[in-house]
Amino acid sequence: MADESVNLFDRIPERLFRPLGATDHVRRYWAMLCHLYDDFFAPGAAPPEGDGWSQRKVIASLELFLQRWEDRHGADGEESGAPLNIRASDSLRYLVETDWLAFDQVGFLQFVIMRPTVQSLFELLRNFSEQGPDFISGRVQSIRNNLRQVKADPRDNAAVFPVAAKECAAMLQMLNTTRMRVREASDHLRELDSTPAFLEHFFGDYIASLYIGDYADLFSRNHPLTARWDIIELVADITELPDSRAALRQWYQKNYRCKDQSAADQLIDRDTESVQALRKVDRLLSQLQDAVTRANDEALGYLNYQVRSQGDFSSWVGQAIDALVRANDAGDGALSVPLGWSAGRLLSNEGLRLPAGKPKERTKAVIRKRALSPEQQVRRYLRQIMRGNREVSDERILRYIDRHLPQEGSVTTSELAVESINDLCILASFSRLGLLAVRAEARAQGKPGRHRPLTVAGGRIVIEPTGRRFGNAYLEAPEVRIHRINQRK
Repeated sequence: MADESVNLFDRIPERLFRPLGATDHVRRYWAMLCHLYDDFFAPGAAPPEGDGWSQRKVIASLELFLQRWEDRHGADGEESGAPLNIRASDSLRYLVETDWLAFDQVGFLQFVIMRPTVQSLFELLRNFSEQGPDFISGRVQSIRNNLRQVKADPRDNAAVFPVAAKECAAMLQMLNTTRMRVREASDHLRELDSTPAFLEHFFGDYIASLYIGDYADLFSRNHPLTARWDIIELVADITELPDSRAALRQWYQKNYRCKDQSAADQLIDRDTESVQALRKVDRLLSQLQDAVTRANDEALGYLNYQVRSQGDFSSWVGQAIDALVRANDAGDGALSVPLGWSAGRLLSNEGLRLPAGKPKERTKAVIRKRALSPEQQVRRYLRQIMRGNREVSDERILRYIDRHLPQEGSVTTSELAVESINDLCILASFSRLGLLAVRAEARAQGKPGRHRPLTVAGGRIVIEPTGRRFGNAYLEAPEVRIHRINQRK
């Protein structure tokens, strides 16, 4: 009986697997969780709104997901009558009830979050579902390099030793499960009746399910797995030498909070056994090779039988002859069968292929250069002038600042003059940068070190908000102070 102290549901909520278990929409809920994770909780997602995400944004994201899901898979008959926002709200409430998501109350605001334990479990499940072919050579080289670091400096690199032990255990487990995966795929291929389906699954699912990218080089002499005895010797040197053993014992006792040195030694011996289990890799490789060879022989035997055997060809020929006889008896004595491409008599001039005619020579198209009318030319020049007046480039910004600050110094936007359309566009861009700076400063309150002044024109101009507002005859916006930097200094 499993120890209650290590029960899975001591770490995760008991209702967590309801959306992925006894329900008719397991695939939709899994895709929904992946969509929400990518939108809000992934490392590359946009930063949250304060301490979490508002219900409004989460429901809007769920509405988008449900719309795309129904466009791809069709609407559910039971839910098609309900509005989209109601179904999105029901989905959010169901995910909160099953503890995939949670509400976090901060003052008077309520945010949607995903708890760290649930997020870690989701990432494990997603990595498992997206797992692709593994490369044994990379794992072996990583283990060997880590153990060399531990041997060179056991006091500073002791933390790498349990990492290498876990990589060894994971690699051996992967070899064992790959053997069972090959047997499972072989059993599944035996149930297929048609040759096209067999070929599709054999070269698709079966080959892809091996999950070993370097299987062709796995049994060669140049494969890094041949250096497994060097890894075993490295582990022996690390754990048997007094100095390195003492450094490992000190690190294990400190980080695993062991009561005494004997408890730390037990953990070291456990990780040592995980690495020394590489002695069993020959047996695992032999079993894996036997399973792959047996599955290949069965698949090639099946293909050879399907190619060489006549199958039901004789019955198909008999059915075709019977159809011709029935067609002749039902007609006026002239044998006529619909052939698909030319209906009529079986042998006739109409059924013959027409002679190929000489292809006609194609005349080359004459490309004529289009001339613009005077009105079109004027409109074109006018559009160019408009784009030029609205252009806000580093060169024009510096030219505009030169009129007010020929040398280094500072000036506020309320002191800048507007004499042309381009001046107004540049002043509006300063106001927009002022809004961005105010928002950045508001987000950075209580988080020192995050606020940085905005720089433009290649770092020659620095813009900082003043906290006031200014207005002129054209616009009203937050005021900013513009510093002119002398880069030569």
